[in-house]
Amino acid sequence: MKKSKNLLIVFLFLFFSACEATWTMEIELNDDNSGDYRIAILLDQEAQLYAVETGQTSIGGLNAILTAMPDGFGSTIYEDNDKLGILIRNNFQNIEEFENQLEILRENENTELLLLPLSNISISSDGNKRTISGSFAKILNGADEEIEGIENIYSGSLSIQLPGRVTEPKIENIVDNKIIFQHSGLLEQTFLMSSNTQELTQVYVVGLLFSLLLLGYIIARQRNRNK
Repeated sequence: MKKSKNLLIVFLFLFFSACEATWTMEIELNDDNSGDYRIAILLDQEAQLYAVETGQTSIGGLNAILTAMPDGFGSTIYEDNDKLGILIRNNFQNIEEFENQLEILRENENTELLLLPLSNISISSDGNKRTISGSFAKILNGADEEIEGIENIYSGSLSIQLPGRVTEPKIENIVDNKIIFQHSGLLEQTFLMSSNTQELTQVYVVGLLFSLLLLGYIIARQRNRNK
């Protein structure tokens, strides 16, 4: 309930000040289940001016998130083109550590706002298969239908990068094993990305065997010449 109240305050502020907020999260998972992630919340120029006019800094209430960040997380004021906000980043050695870090963020009413677009997110590892899945939240819980122009005050995206060959979703021309899922904020949406590292492992093994055979062939030829 507390989180829903905070969300409503944040987005009503953006609406009545004709401002826009952008939320992005980027996750990169390695084949040993370690990885890193970063979360950014940015405000456009109108929001920055409005914050200053109301006696705040140019990033407004986002300062409260920076102040409340727990130990172990990197945090900074972040600028992207004409937008200004905050950037949070961290890394993890395994899936359990990733889950624990998100729980730590959810324990504080300020830092939990970093995860406000996510209803849930999970990482699973089964043999050679890696999967990141979850769902986006419908942020205003019904108030959005009554507010004209609500779709213009928020945009969100989740970028996922997995090792191996991407098996889901079935999209052509995937660059750097990365897929970006867009979040409108108006709908409950799901996301899922899976990959298989088996083929990549086989390529490494074949390459290693070929290198050993080539090395053996070169050594044998060198010995024959010496004779």
